[in-house]
This record gives sequence, structure tokens and C-alpha cells, in this order.
Amino acid sequence: MVNPFSMNCYIYYDEVSKESVIIDPGAFSQSEKDSIANFITDNGLKIRYIINTHGHIDHILGNVFAKDTFKVPIYMHKDDEFLITYVNEQARFFGLDFPPPPPVDEFITEDTVLKVNGTELKFIHTPGHSPGSVCIIDDKTKTVFCGDLVFKNSIGRTDLQGGDINILLNSVKNKLFKVCTNDYKLNPGHLETTDVGTEKKFNPFLKSLK
Repeated sequence: MVNPFSMNCYIYYDEVSKESVIIDPGAFSQSEKDSIANFITDNGLKIRYIINTHGHIDHILGNVFAKDTFKVPIYMHKDDEFLITYVNEQARFFGLDFPPPPPVDEFITEDTVLKVNGTELKFIHTPGHSPGSVCIIDDKTKTVFCGDLVFKNSIGRTDLQGGDINILLNSVKNKLFKVCTNDYKLNPGHLETTDVGTEKKFNPFLKSLK
């Protein structure tokens, strides 16, 4: 958990090859950056990709640090590129000051597949929280990194630029729930881990989805 927004930064790695990805490197303070770097060094990990689930400021705060440290490409959906372009407006809105993030190297589409040793990371475009929000799916381990689409017993806010509650609920119903069965684990951008079945049953925002 990093930065003033208590965002979950994930380091997803293969225990055999040590190949790994950083998902939403939102480190803000030097101690947070050191903690991430030390974890990677101590475990002998080899970072291959930086992935942003979307372009909101709390998820891209550490892009400069991650790019400068690991020198690997940054992946994000093109529909959120405007949030990088106008990041100063985001920063002012939240009273923050930080260096402009580096440009996105590769744009994610639903045809994008990133490999970590023998594991394939696939993507679905799930707008609503932001226009370019994506979910990252590892079918082998039934693991999803869902950004701010769904939280335990809640959903992502839709009052920021480009947000739309109806689009978000459609993304959950017709994208996430279509490709992920109840036993898929959901790793959100905030709060604790949950799973598809639990959210279908108990999430007050999603229980009505048919």
C-alpha cells in the first residue's frame, strides 16, 4: 500500500524464472520507492513491464521512479492518455506536486498479451471509473488485477473526469463477469482482495446485475 491515497501497488512474479511486472507503481515518498526497490532486489526479481490499470494520479505517481529504475516499457490503455497529458490538473485537484510522468510506451488493447515466463497476462477494457481502465487477467492462477473497477463490497468512484456509473456497471456485467468465473480472485487498486463470487453475492452495487 503506497501514497496518500492508500493505493495497492502489486509486484507479480514467477518464482522460478523471477520474471515480474509492476502493476500501478504509485510510490510517492522515498521510503515507498526504497521499499519497492528493496523487495525486488532482495528477491532477485527481473522486472519486464510496468502496467497501469488506468491513468488516475494515485496509480501513476511512481511511473517516473519505476521507469528510471527498471528501464522497461510502460503499458496503459490509450483512452487514458489524456490523464497523463493533463496530469498537472490532476495534481492541483489533490494538492500534490510531482514530476510529469514519462509517456506511455505501449498502448494496451484487448489483443495485448504479456508473458511472464510461461504465464500469459491478458487484458479486458473495462471503462467506467476512467475511459481507459483495464483488468489484467492470469487465467492460469485465476487471478485478476482489476484496478478501481471493483472493490470489496464497493465499486470505483465515477465522479472524476471520464467516469460513468452506467458504463462501469456494464463493464462489470458484460466484460469482467463474462470472462471470469466465481473463483477468480480480484486484486483491487484499494482495500483488500476479494473474488468474483463474493462480489456477486454481497456487493450492494452488483447484486442486482443479471
